[in-house]
Amino acid sequence: MKDWLRRVFMGRQGMDELSKLLFWTAILFFMLALLLGGAFGSLLLTLSVMLLAFAFARAFSRNLPLREAENLLLLRWVDRKKRAWSAWKDRFADRREYRYFKCPGCGKWLRVPRHKGKIHINCRCGYTLYRRT
Repeated sequence: MKDWLRRVFMGRQGMDELSKLLFWTAILFFMLALLLGGAFGSLLLTLSVMLLAFAFARAFSRNLPLREAENLLLLRWVDRKKRAWSAWKDRFADRREYRYFKCPGCGKWLRVPRHKGKIHINCRCGYTLYRRT
């Protein structure tokens, strides 16, 4: 059985992160459909079956470059969200000692010490902000 399964998946994508996400989302929608019932439940059930079919179609696909590109898009999006969350946590932890301002020129976050009065802040892009800390 194990050897048969290995031969089936030879040259195929397998369950990557995007396929796993689609699979677990389909399971969640299926459970919600069972709980809710009615027209909304049938819509969730249909969506669940479609997601499950797409997840397995991705897993058995032999078009590896396209499947890897799709998975890479998901991984990049998740990484951006993780970095944004980590930066927010750092800013939140330092909120008593520092003030944070976003540069209107380049969008970079600038950190300045609190309780210094009205100061001017020079960004690396050349933009100068006048803010009260």
